[in-house]
Amino acid sequence: MDIKSSLQKSQHDLVNNNAALTKAKSTTIDTQSPAEKLNAVPASIINTVVASEEEIKKFQQEAYEYNVKNFEIQDKTQAAFATTLKEFEKFKDTQSTLHPNIDFNALDLAQKEDGTLQLVGGNIATSLRAELEAQINGNEELKSAYKQVHEGMADIVRYFDVNSNVEAKDFYGKFRLNELSHSFEKQFHDDGFGQDYQTLEEKVLSNSLLFSSKMADAINPRINISV
Repeated sequence: MDIKSSLQKSQHDLVNNNAALTKAKSTTIDTQSPAEKLNAVPASIINTVVASEEEIKKFQQEAYEYNVKNFEIQDKTQAAFATTLKEFEKFKDTQSTLHPNIDFNALDLAQKEDGTLQLVGGNIATSLRAELEAQINGNEELKSAYKQVHEGMADIVRYFDVNSNVEAKDFYGKFRLNELSHSFEKQFHDDGFGQDYQTLEEKVLSNSLLFSSKMADAINPRINISV
């Protein structure tokens, strides 16, 4: 059983056990004989083992370690996403100078599971696309950062959606950097939480938990109801 499932089970057991303990403590003391009392106690209390202090501490430690691990992943993924955007912009700026007649903003970036980068879209010749892809695949910093984005996003989605079984392999070849960043930006609203972040850079470099929450919604949107 993995840590998330273990935590969910431990939390469920802890809630049930503490509820049983509270109910047992609230029972009024009477003059019934031991046998009569035993017969009168609800079966759920008799069969429920109340969580010990040691078990509660263990659960709390597991929860702490689980959250620390996920916060570290979120921090790394946030930094990797910022690096990916920066390096791709640098690439497009350089190529725009060399090929002024081509609209490089129309190009998007995808990645295969083996780390190979692909240029998607844009009105460019096949030979030039191959040349550009050879050049961009020489950028190991970009390849490494984008790979971390794919790996980290799967963890982030699972963290915010306990019912999700998504894995990084489900994202390779599917992510488009521009599409992903646009979908992420749409999660911020002028009158909503995070409204103080105006530019894409500010939004990407926001609080890592806010970044992760918004990115999880960008990838796996949920219905938000404002009252």
